[in-house]
Amino acid sequence: MTSVGTGQIGVVTNYGKVTGRELSEGLSWIAPWGVEAATIYDVKTQKDEVQSQAATKDLQDVNGTLVLNYQLQRGEVSRMHQTVGEAYKDKLVLPALNEVFKSVSAKYTASELITNRAEVKKDVYDQLKARLEKYGITVQDVSITNFAFSAEFNKAIEAVQIANQQIARARQELETTKVEAEKQIQAAQGAAEAQRLQQQTLTPELLRKMEIEAQNAAIAKWNGVMPTTNASGSGTIFNIPATR
Repeated sequence: MTSVGTGQIGVVTNYGKVTGRELSEGLSWIAPWGVEAATIYDVKTQKDEVQSQAATKDLQDVNGTLVLNYQLQRGEVSRMHQTVGEAYKDKLVLPALNEVFKSVSAKYTASELITNRAEVKKDVYDQLKARLEKYGITVQDVSITNFAFSAEFNKAIEAVQIANQQIARARQELETTKVEAEKQIQAAQGAAEAQRLQQQTLTPELLRKMEIEAQNAAIAKWNGVMPTTNASGSGTIFNIPATR
């Protein structure tokens, strides 16, 4: 009698030959005295993580951290045991993660790996699914938790960002200058329009009235004393005799 735990499958072999019989959770009978044996496999969701290095389309080195969630298919574990064995992680899963990451990275430039992250993830998922499901491994999800590039590439990215910021600042200053110039033009146009309207209101009658008002104001300020000097047309100044 052998025991199979929760979320496990027992693959029965007869003198090492896979019989095709799979034991479910609980107690099961197998032939005694070593005739039959049960190899236990975990069919719950499993997680593997790998650090992988690749080259991008524009020949930049990139390091990625990939996390894969997968599950062995019930009913296919015996075939897995027969064709791959218990070391399926080292033989199938981890090599597939590394190979697929290299394959996908070569399709994108370094900047595209960052900006098209969702598309890159889907590409990795589709390729892993095609590679592993034929062995009875169901790919549930894959995550790319980190992208790391060389120090030189990071410096180049930083330089581009600084240049973009300077360009944006220059554009903003240019827009500000344009706005100020437009304000000055509008102010000048407004002043000219006000002057034009004022000139339209200066009728001969209004000008005569303003002249009379100016004369009256001058008379009101005069103290009654006549000037004692005068200038001739030649610029000579002479005294005016005072009247008695």
